[in-house]
Amino acid sequence: MKTCPYYTLVMLAGVEARGFIFGPPIALSIGAKFVPLRKPKKLPGEVISEEYSLEYGTDTMEMHVGAVQYNDRVLVIDDLIATGGTLCAAIKLIERAGAEVIECACVIELPELKGRERLGDRPLFVLVKG
Repeated sequence: MKTCPYYTLVMLAGVEARGFIFGPPIALSIGAKFVPLRKPKKLPGEVISEEYSLEYGTDTMEMHVGAVQYNDRVLVIDDLIATGGTLCAAIKLIERAGAEVIECACVIELPELKGRERLGDRPLFVLVKG
């Protein structure tokens, strides 16, 4: 297995559900660990959660307690960034655990919804702008 040269990345967090499709193969190929970020009550054991706003209401994201450690460097991956609410919740969840989100990556960006702006100065990699 290769060691990850990318910023000494140690974790790749995938947002349910399509982040689970893209995240594990990327993590495996760069030698990083994979952490699932899931909807409520789908992870066994103790979790921490973050509620966030959507265009049509609210939702909650959960992560296992201890999935990331203090000072871990994390890349968050999802399929789409629209308003940025889901990615911001993922970032808050990971940072509450003491880890550092160094970048976000999405397959598709809908720039007219200005989700990138909500990420502040955090880098965002996208493959396709819709």
